[in-house]
Amino acid sequence: MLLVWYKREFPWTDVLRLWEALWTDYLSSQFHLFIALAILEKHRDVIMGHLRHFDEVLKYINDLSSTIDLSSTLLRAQALFRRFQRTVETIDRKHSFPPPNTVRQRKGPAASSGANASTLSAATKGTSGPRFNLTGKAAAPAKQGSSAGATGADAGVAKETEGEGKKEEKVISPELRALLSRKVEKLDTRSVVAHGGGVG
Repeated sequence: MLLVWYKREFPWTDVLRLWEALWTDYLSSQFHLFIALAILEKHRDVIMGHLRHFDEVLKYINDLSSTIDLSSTLLRAQALFRRFQRTVETIDRKHSFPPPNTVRQRKGPAASSGANASTLSAATKGTSGPRFNLTGKAAAPAKQGSSAGATGADAGVAKETEGEGKKEEKVISPELRALLSRKVEKLDTRSVVAHGGGVG
């Protein structure tokens, strides 16, 4: 498929339209891969459900020649590209936020009356008075020997951060990030000839 840029898969007029769309590099210089993915996604149920061997998949894909609708394939490829782009942006945005344990909590209002002052001092000392977590429910009293100011919410955050350390982080590799680039890679003529390509 990629060797001749879908020349065998579409009628000639559709091939010209497809090549024009690919050579503009409007969304990405690697948009031909999203075209291939769109074709595979359209036929994935048949491929995954009924075809077990490589030669069966190859024969099925070869038999698709001149039966693929270009307009729907281009729309599907664009939707796949946009979904991939949003996924990359979401992962990048997730890594730009500070970790949850560094977020500072808002302090209570300054005590202006005697009743407020006694309630505030009792809550900070941990001797009496209810403590509330972020959900507004009364939290369990702090244990003896625990750090002052540790609330049920703080303990919950600590447990969450410990659990997050065990999960694998999603990282976008440079190769995947290059799929979003419009930059066209130009090969050096000498290196192409050295690897057996080119005219010569």
